[in-house]
Amino acid sequence: MQVKQVFAHYERSGHLTGNFEYCPYCGAQLELAASERRLRPTCPSCGFVQYRNPAPTVSVLIVDGERVLLGRRGASPGKGTWSLPSGYIDYEEDFLTAAIREAKEETGLEVEIRSIINLVSSFVSPRFHFLGIYVAACVVGGKLVAGDDLEETEWFPLEGPLPEMGFQEDVGIIEMYARGFTGLPVDLAYATADGR
Repeated sequence: MQVKQVFAHYERSGHLTGNFEYCPYCGAQLELAASERRLRPTCPSCGFVQYRNPAPTVSVLIVDGERVLLGRRGASPGKGTWSLPSGYIDYEEDFLTAAIREAKEETGLEVEIRSIINLVSSFVSPRFHFLGIYVAACVVGGKLVAGDDLEETEWFPLEGPLPEMGFQEDVGIIEMYARGFTGLPVDLAYATADGR
């Protein structure tokens, strides 16, 4: 089984992006300057360097027998396409708790995390760079209803065919799982919302 962990959806070279035009500390206009072998927005006055790091996310492969739960996205990136339930990991939140929260917010379901499937780098666009953690889960309660970033949810066969997917990463994870890769164990104290 070939594992893929880096996904690029656009040509990354030549894209220099930053959040600030002016220094958040002294107000001087930022200029591009070499910092750690890269051009980064830098303050010529106080030396502030604007670093951008990928956003940590978690995606949940919710499986019921030979079916996988997908949601049609209502927001960017990938609006209108299908994906696994996913979202950002909040500051001071561990990734397992984030997975349980995201599953509940987006699907209405309470899940138990069963395993860690993979970690991937996703270069979606100059605006969206993610470090994604993929976990497998099963349903332990709740009622299926689309919410948050999803417009609808539906069960699909693990073996396919799948609908128009927004992220090749999700397709790869579903294929890995369908071929029998069940992942790494998780800390059971964080596997469910109540720590069962």
